[in-house]
Amino acid sequence: MFQSATVLHQLFSGNSLRGWISLLLVVLAISQCQSQFRQPQVSITENDTVGYRFLQSDSNQITNKQTLEPFFKKLFIQRVSGGERISIVHIGDSHIQGNFMTEQVRYRMQDAFGDAGRGVIFPYKLAGTNGPRDYLVETDARWKGSNCQRNLAETTPYGLTGFCLETTQDKGDLIVRARDTSSTRTSPFTKVTIYYRKSPKSFPFEISDDVTNQQARRLIEDDYSSTFFFDRPVVQFKLLFQRTSPEQLSLAIDGICLENELAGIVYHSIGVNGGKFMDFARAAFFSKQVGNLQPDLIILSMGTNEAQGASGPKGLYGQMQELYDQLKANAPGVPILLTTPADSYLRGKGFNPYMPQVSDVIRRFAKDHNLALWDLYALSGGEKSAHYWKSSGLMSSDSVHYSKAGYLVQGKLFYQSLMNGYNIFVDNLAQEARSK
Repeated sequence: MFQSATVLHQLFSGNSLRGWISLLLVVLAISQCQSQFRQPQVSITENDTVGYRFLQSDSNQITNKQTLEPFFKKLFIQRVSGGERISIVHIGDSHIQGNFMTEQVRYRMQDAFGDAGRGVIFPYKLAGTNGPRDYLVETDARWKGSNCQRNLAETTPYGLTGFCLETTQDKGDLIVRARDTSSTRTSPFTKVTIYYRKSPKSFPFEISDDVTNQQARRLIEDDYSSTFFFDRPVVQFKLLFQRTSPEQLSLAIDGICLENELAGIVYHSIGVNGGKFMDFARAAFFSKQVGNLQPDLIILSMGTNEAQGASGPKGLYGQMQELYDQLKANAPGVPILLTTPADSYLRGKGFNPYMPQVSDVIRRFAKDHNLALWDLYALSGGEKSAHYWKSSGLMSSDSVHYSKAGYLVQGKLFYQSLMNGYNIFVDNLAQEARSK
């Protein structure tokens, strides 16, 4: 398997005609060797589809999907021979913070391409807000939390998740347990990365697991993070901190990343309630720490809050440009996929006249910058389509957010669009090979 992955890497990295012809022949050979390899294409099953008539499901495609070919190539290699770790970073607002939509995409992609870990998480509960339900957090310390949306300064001191959790208590612990309270799925991990700002004023800390009686080893460290490794997989860890000198004032955590060091998908979901493009652009350490995740695809899903505040087209475009420039500087060459938001009501009281304008700006930005686009707004009916979401029981009572069922629908639709794009990529390779 390792040799197969190496050969595919060499073929993909070359630009010669001979290399591409050889690659296409490999694709055909793989399709005939199902005892050793999985089918390169990914099947879309009934469980991945939705049946609401107001959705334009036949048009559920990613525009300009050819810009995602580097990402699709890594998926292909992982699918047929393994050995690839594929990092997806999905950034957004409250629709992403709750993890209902992204969880559906994560689980399906990990079933298709392998599970390399949960990815980025944050102790949202300790910051006084809602969070995902696939992990639990406990502590014996007092913490205070804030996020980049609440701070209106021109530059804010936030990092990877857009949140910060801080304690000034002399010593204490933070326990994280990977346990999905909504299903039986639990993802063990061996690698824990704590994102924070290292300085002489920060409390030192260590990572351990009381259940398996392991002390994790700190093997990687820089000014923004420390990475610890367990010898055996665990489903929980304890962060233990303690002041050891008078100059140490606090411990401030930007985020946590859980991985298992296996090949497959790591799907990081990063959301901030009320978040906008500009909030992430103002966060001084955000894009740098996103780059630390070594993403193969960055997805930006915002617009709902800009539409609630009637952001002008010129202002919104400039805010998108600022965040885009920062991400490109810290993750050069990484494909970026924009999404438009599904329709919602204006402050929950009536149809939102600003939503078409915001969606148009996102489309225009994607076209101007040659980016891939998933147009959920058009897919779900466009202007005033929030009525259909609402009448179908897919929106929450505030008419801005969606119900669990609504986010399930969005997650399935997005997964379908990604896999449709990937399958077309694989089909095109096979067609070209047959023509040689």
